[in-house]
Amino acid sequence: MKTSRSRRVAIAAITLIIVIGAGGLLIHSLSSTGKNNGAHSFTNSWSGRWRGTIIQPDSAVHSWTFTMSLNETNGKFVGTYVESSLACSGTLTLTFADSSELELNEAVTTQPPTGTPWFCGGGPIQIKRTGRDSAVYRWEGGVAHGIIRRRRGR
Repeated sequence: MKTSRSRRVAIAAITLIIVIGAGGLLIHSLSSTGKNNGAHSFTNSWSGRWRGTIIQPDSAVHSWTFTMSLNETNGKFVGTYVESSLACSGTLTLTFADSSELELNEAVTTQPPTGTPWFCGGGPIQIKRTGRDSAVYRWEGGVAHGIIRRRRGR
């Protein structure tokens, strides 16, 4: 009986060590990753159509209209954008999301006509919420920036 009880205590102790060790590893893993990749955390609080004027003083066109549409469809992030004043448009890929910030990658699918003295570069953008329906847009660390607002209704 003593052998059986000792064996049960040893098995319980080993199981406890394994569980605690796995929990510690999980906590370390979650805390050391920093930002999440956003693929699993896009919140519907960002869904909708956002629009504003973007300013880039060092560009041939100093400001332009930016519109983006963000949705979650069947658990997948879907984003598009149009820079109508520049004659550019494309897709947006989510790299990070939480309730106050988005990081998106702009992939240009439509460039302005040949002979236009500018092109659309695409790349990473950061969107930081300033209110329920307003946010700050930043591209290339702030080279291009502006206020965008979510349009409600239609």
